[in-house]
Amino acid sequence: MKQFATYLRVSTQRQGASGLGLESQRAMCNDFIKHNKGVLAQEFVDVESGTHRNRKGLLDAIAYCKKNDCALVIAKLDRLARDVEFCFKVINTGIEIHFVDMPQINTLLLGVFAAVAQYERELTSDRTKKALAVKKTQGAKLGASNEKYKERFAMKSKEQKKIETQKRANTKRMNNWNSRDTQTFVKVIQRVFPDACCSQSSRDWQWGEINTRGNNKTLMLQLMKDYHDIDHDIFASWNFDDDKIKLQVKLAGLIRETRNNAKYINA
Repeated sequence: MKQFATYLRVSTQRQGASGLGLESQRAMCNDFIKHNKGVLAQEFVDVESGTHRNRKGLLDAIAYCKKNDCALVIAKLDRLARDVEFCFKVINTGIEIHFVDMPQINTLLLGVFAAVAQYERELTSDRTKKALAVKKTQGAKLGASNEKYKERFAMKSKEQKKIETQKRANTKRMNNWNSRDTQTFVKVIQRVFPDACCSQSSRDWQWGEINTRGNNKTLMLQLMKDYHDIDHDIFASWNFDDDKIKLQVKLAGLIRETRNNAKYINA
């Protein structure tokens, strides 16, 4: 009897704790396995945003399927990711993957559906940003500056404040690491310093060799500009016609930030 592993994902801790969303995905996957006369060997779950690439549950699922020659079942494509490049990266691991909502999908169609899913994600993000911008112009205080948040935070114990502050810092680091700018810049670093980036984990890269000396700065900036020309949302805050000294400082800062995020995220 053929063995299957399943991968389930919800975006929030509340959904994870309540089972909301997980149960429907589990039912879809189990029905698929039963229909194909298979058996469930292992289940993997993530309670994380689909924009995060270093998801432990997904990485464990891929490793398990490789080791045990097992097929992976996912309820819906967007449970894997809404990112074309990342979807193909997972597909290219060589494991057998089935999406319950699209049982007849092939590689070409996968690219189309992944592109649509990515576009939907970007539209949602854009709508959220515009809605927040409108609230801000109306005088609403957003995020940590919200008065109710400040009142609740002031009532917490010293230890609780420390934990919450650290949690917010961790979230900020994770968001920075998973941003399109950072992930694209990681590719730039890998191309400019292939010998220093030979390790699978960026935590173990030879960061002392990654610098802006000599022709490195020119090459990195040119690659960044190439990515920007392809997609203007990437490195949108950079003006590549800026004074060279300003670019040198910005580039050095970006290397430092990427290094710190990489060491933290992969720790």
